[in-house]
Amino acid sequence: MQRRRFLATVAACAAATHAVAQNLPRTGKAPFRFGVTDVFLHDGAIHLLQQFLQAQLGMPVQIIQKSSYQESLEALRSDEMEAAWICGFPYVVAKGFVRLCAQPGWHGQPWYQSYLITSARRPQARSISDLRGDVFAFDDPLSNSGYLVPVVALRALGQTPQSFFRGTFYTYSLHKVVEAVGSGLADSGTVDGYIWEVLTQRQSQAALKTRIVAKSRRYGFPPIVTRKNLDMALHTRLQYALLSAKGDAKGRALLRSLDLQDFLMPQESWFEGIAELVAILDGTRPTIPLSAIYAST
Repeated sequence: MQRRRFLATVAACAAATHAVAQNLPRTGKAPFRFGVTDVFLHDGAIHLLQQFLQAQLGMPVQIIQKSSYQESLEALRSDEMEAAWICGFPYVVAKGFVRLCAQPGWHGQPWYQSYLITSARRPQARSISDLRGDVFAFDDPLSNSGYLVPVVALRALGQTPQSFFRGTFYTYSLHKVVEAVGSGLADSGTVDGYIWEVLTQRQSQAALKTRIVAKSRRYGFPPIVTRKNLDMALHTRLQYALLSAKGDAKGRALLRSLDLQDFLMPQESWFEGIAELVAILDGTRPTIPLSAIYAST
C-alpha cells in the first residue's frame, strides 16, 4: 500500500508541469523562460536563480519546472523555453536543436558520478551483481546517472532490467530515488552522486539510511543549454551571466544554495563518455566491460 501511494504521488508529479512566475517585473517584455527539473532540492534555490537571471539579463525571467527530461526537450524543440538545465544524456540526443551554454562546477570540476545505492543495512552488497532480484528505483528514462549508466552496466552482464531485477519503477526525481531506497520502498536504486552527497551533507534522514554500492566513472555534469535558434546575443548574455556568477552577490548566493563553486565554459569533449553509453544502448557500439563503467565494484 505504501509503495502504491508513493508511485501514485510520483505519477501525479510526472503529469504536472507548472511555472514558477512569482515576483516577475511588470514590464512589456516577454519573459526569458528557463526550464528546470529536479536538480534543485528546494524552492529557495529556484527563487535565487530567477532573481539572479532577472538582474543579469535585465528582463523578466520565468522558471518553468518540468517533471521529466523529455518534457524539457519538447519545450526547447517547440520554442516554449529559451534555456534549460538538463542532463548529459538528453543533451547528447538533442544536439540538433540545443546548444551548450554553461557547465556547473561541482568542487570546481565539470564532472560527477552515478551512484548505485542500497539500504545502509546491506553491507554485503558491493557491486551491481549483488542487487539481482531487487526492486530497483530509476530516476528518468533520459537520465544518465539515473538510468543510462546502470542499464549499460547490465548489458555488460548480459542482462536487462526486466531479467535482472524483481521489479523497477521511475521516480522522475533523483532525490526521490534516495527517499525510495531510504524508506524501503525500493531495495536499491541509481542516483546522481552530486545529489546524494549534498543530501548526505545536509543530514537528510533518507540519505543517511542508504549507502553507496558502487560509483561509476566520471561523466560531464548536467549542463545548461539554450535552444539552438535562440538569438545568439541573448545566448551570450546568459552565458556571460552564469560564467561570472562568482563575482556577483546574487550569483554567489545561488551557487551556495546549490553547493556549487562556479559555472564553467562547457566543452563538447566532456560528454564523450555519455555519448559512448548512448551508442551502446542504441546497439551501434558493442558493450564494454563492467569495470569500464563502475570505477569501484
